[in-house]
Amino acid sequence: MRRVASLMSFALLVCAASAASAQDLPRPQRSSIDGVELLVGVMDFDMSGTGRTVPFAVRGTKALAGNLSLEFGGTLAWPEQQIGRSAMVVPEVRLTYSWAVGRVRPFVSGGGGFAAIQNDLAGMRWRSSLVAGGGARVFLADRLYAVGEMRLRGLSSNFGASTGEFLGGIGWELP
Repeated sequence: MRRVASLMSFALLVCAASAASAQDLPRPQRSSIDGVELLVGVMDFDMSGTGRTVPFAVRGTKALAGNLSLEFGGTLAWPEQQIGRSAMVVPEVRLTYSWAVGRVRPFVSGGGGFAAIQNDLAGMRWRSSLVAGGGARVFLADRLYAVGEMRLRGLSSNFGASTGEFLGGIGWELP
């Protein structure tokens, strides 16, 4: 008799736990990155000489709260300076505010990072970077969008060098 009571108690406990867990709402799984963008454009620069070059940029976005998101990525360019051709890599983090107007999502952003500039004559130079910009994303499909933006970047602590960029590209929102 004791064995039957123990077995019945165990079965009741399992059934009660199953019924209770059925009332829990499933939590949506969020990825660590909400979107990825690939951009290319025109960069006007004023560093050790002035000129124009073609930058390539890759960035990821992470939604924070409301209309705020965190963007992280980098820009790669090869400016021709007075001391010769250089390779420039600029990893940055930006805080972005966007709003929706139908399929269009205008945005403004600002942030910072650093620039690593390498050339044969001067070697590797590291500079701090502050960046501000704005643009818009236009949704073409459910998760696919075109992006266009303009960025201004100050390099070094005294802004002794700068870049201005007009970029366009494509982005994907991740599920």
